[in-house]
Amino acid sequence: MVTDFLKTCCADPMKLIGEWFVILPALVLLLAAAAAVVMRNLIHAALLLTLSFIALGIVFIALGAEFVGFVQLLVYVGAVAMVIVFSILLTKPDQLTKSRNLLSGFAPAAGVAVAFTALAALLGFIFSSPLAKKPMPAPASAPVAAIGEALMGDYVIALIVLGILLTAALVGAAVIAMEDKP
Repeated sequence: MVTDFLKTCCADPMKLIGEWFVILPALVLLLAAAAAVVMRNLIHAALLLTLSFIALGIVFIALGAEFVGFVQLLVYVGAVAMVIVFSILLTKPDQLTKSRNLLSGFAPAAGVAVAFTALAALLGFIFSSPLAKKPMPAPASAPVAAIGEALMGDYVIALIVLGILLTAALVGAAVIAMEDKP
């Protein structure tokens, strides 16, 4: 096992670096996502969720899907994660308290049961689908530069309108969250 590792490392060090460039962010992704689920502090959970979004973008980039990776980083890290953090920060602390009810002791077990049931159903649908038996299509040959030129050319108005809409929503959330001063 050690000799195989040394042969791989000495023969092609870039292959070894490439493998670790996928494995390490994937491990960070799994650990950050699991930690975000079990965190009791919402701010810490949101920051760990942001870390998992970043790691997922890096995994996409390392696997050769650069456009998807950069969209992941721009949209999810730059917009969605920040909206989640701002919404937590703008929520009044008394609204964040957890309510206790009769089923609160069974909630983790019920959550795990629902998650495994959903996973089993999804895997069953995926493997029984006729699409799973077809060969994979050839990858699209649209370079990232062409997509960027289209966004900054034909679709620039839609992009600007979307940015203004998201900014207005954020300002509106801040105005709603402000307390009235008597």
